Amino acid sequence: MKNENKTSNTLLKYLLITLLICCIISGITGIIIGCIRNSEKKSSGDSKGNGNGYSEVAASTEDPQDTTELTTEATTEVTTEEEVDPVIVVLDPGHDSEYCTRNHPQLGMNEQDLNLTIALACRDRLEQYKGIKVYMTREDGSCPDPEDKGDKCIEVRTGIATDLNADLFVAIHCNGSTGVLGDSPEGSEVYVPNYSAYTEDMTKLGNIIGNNLSSMDIKFNGVKVRTKAEKGVYDDGSTQDWYYLISYSVEGGHPGIIIEHAYMDNTHDNEILKSEDNLKKMGELDADAIAEYYGLELKQ
Repeated sequence: MKNENKTSNTLLKYLLITLLICCIISGITGIIIGCIRNSEKKSSGDSKGNGNGYSEVAASTEDPQDTTELTTEATTEVTTEEEVDPVIVVLDPGHDSEYCTRNHPQLGMNEQDLNLTIALACRDRLEQYKGIKVYMTREDGSCPDPEDKGDKCIEVRTGIATDLNADLFVAIHCNGSTGVLGDSPEGSEVYVPNYSAYTEDMTKLGNIIGNNLSSMDIKFNGVKVRTKAEKGVYDDGSTQDWYYLISYSVEGGHPGIIIEHAYMDNTHDNEILKSEDNLKKMGELDADAIAEYYGLELKQ
């Protein structure tokens, strides 16, 4: 009987130990499983946030609209730097061979032809520069105003520049005085607007042009302003210019200048104007002056 009780106690002891071990193992297993689940959850959350940015946006208090604006502004800045608007220049060879002729057989030349040769050479040279677009009011002897047979020729010429939103209108001419070959006034001169927004800048351009032409032994008479009180005043209160080529340009929102390259009836200048090579050289010098004024560089 005593041995049986001892055996029973031993079995009970083993049973309790086994039960205790099972509880310990179960607890440890639960802790391990919990850690694994937390680790997987954290890993899943990190992967979601890093993969598509959703978590970062959801956690941010920044207005999404502000972010879009910043992106748009940055893109605009890059585009602006890469795409610079070209300088738009309109060249106007004065007169024409149809209605506004200036024929001078006694001087051995017609002004409209001289002007066209100079202007075409100027255009060709300007097109060798970067950042500029050049337009012509005429490319041959025809009148830019065929509908009204030249009655509104000046309005049409300057209107071309206005429609193009041009930066500059350049009227190309040759001068005259008595109409008789001799010792009349000689040299070049440039007429600029009497308008506060344009006078100073166009004077700078005019001086560059005149100095360039002086390299051909053409006297430079300077940059000039000629006004006409009877025409009234501009919106800045300045007296309007004498020449409609200039006043219509001002009213059209762009500066207009007139280049008088030389005097056809001066003996010295007449000899220079008789040479086609000289006329082309004048046009090239005009172009280089315009390019210098606007800071343009030659194409590679």
